[in-house]
Amino acid sequence: MNNFQTVLVAIFLAFFVFAVLIFSGLLKIGGSSSTSSALTGKVIVWGTLDSSDIYKVFETANEVNKNLTVTYVVKPEATYEQSLIESFANGTGPDLFIMKPDMISRFEKFTYKIPYQSYTERVYRDNFIDGADVYLASDGIMGLPLVVDPMVMYYNKSIFSNEGVSQVPQTWDELFNFNSKLTKKKDDGTISQSMIALGRYDNITHAKDILATLFMQSGNSIISRIDNGTTVTYSPVLNSDISGTGIVETVLNFFVEFSNPSNSAYTWNRSLPSSLDMFTSGREAMYIGRASELFTIQSINPNLSFDITQILQTKGVDTKKTYGEIYALATNKKSTNINAALNVAGLLTTGDNASNFAKAVSLPPVLRTLLAVKPTDPYLSTFFNSAIISKSWIDPNSVGSDAIFGELIQNILSNKLSVSDSINKAQSQFAQIIGK
Repeated sequence: MNNFQTVLVAIFLAFFVFAVLIFSGLLKIGGSSSTSSALTGKVIVWGTLDSSDIYKVFETANEVNKNLTVTYVVKPEATYEQSLIESFANGTGPDLFIMKPDMISRFEKFTYKIPYQSYTERVYRDNFIDGADVYLASDGIMGLPLVVDPMVMYYNKSIFSNEGVSQVPQTWDELFNFNSKLTKKKDDGTISQSMIALGRYDNITHAKDILATLFMQSGNSIISRIDNGTTVTYSPVLNSDISGTGIVETVLNFFVEFSNPSNSAYTWNRSLPSSLDMFTSGREAMYIGRASELFTIQSINPNLSFDITQILQTKGVDTKKTYGEIYALATNKKSTNINAALNVAGLLTTGDNASNFAKAVSLPPVLRTLLAVKPTDPYLSTFFNSAIISKSWIDPNSVGSDAIFGELIQNILSNKLSVSDSINKAQSQFAQIIGK
């Protein structure tokens, strides 16, 4: 397909999305040629994403719709969820709130689900990346996706060139071929340069997201959602092994290999600083992190010579996956202005508004039409490609799951429990926090 055809298809899809929203009732044209008459009143939006450019997106919505006032309120991430719960209990909650997948199980009861009669599941799946299906329930759509923060792999170009390595690995198993060149040890065995941070938990930045990526690439969703339309049940499936191949055990055995001093894959130990600090100090060849960390890495070490590629994949698997934090706009079901709130959510997640919002927070969009037009910037191009393959899981409690995964790895490393027993214990712990 040539460039003209690509642009033509993108324009057609954009008009298609707009038309669907109009005729579905999400965007109402009350007898005039604009949507301004349909959008009235005040709409309060809460979220943790912060940027001066975000406010410009909301200001544009206000300018176009003279009878509407949209106000965005930034909340501290540490207290965001508690503030939401308290506000919902007091009847003072926002009309719209930005939700992440780790909020789904606890905030479903506060969320107005967009009926499929108004916005069909087929249209939703056609509009957004596959990973956005995490917001689909049997009786409606829990949130309209905004942006995604995918896991990617940063790599130190100087280390690779200094060691005569011309290509960056693309699969996890290739790491075993690179370690002898990229990991350096002093005479006393101390690691002075690491190939990659794998094998431990506490000093590996985003260790939970790395494990989640490995599990999802292996076909394990960690938590399952059973939704029959009247009741919703969340269940841990970490020890589920339908294939009978022991795939979760295989994943964990692979992960901990890199912290075993007697193994040729040894590249990480608990005496090292955080993986982010190791990378920014120029002592780590590859760092698995978020797309959102680009500016942080650049600011910590402006002289660091690095590039970015997609996260490593499992050899022999056709479907690429990476963990992605997918942000969505959810509607408070107790809002006194639900119609306007839904209209605002529809406006912010389509067309130029969606593009401008993504640019404002420096994250890839989730609309397929926007991702189809690849940016020329090499970093952004990688982020867009990673966004397309992003998947999320329904984390029942981000703090609790972090502790569970940490204990899971520690139980294996210390030989306190077998790998199988460690998995079963983690399974039980997940069941406990889901039940709370």
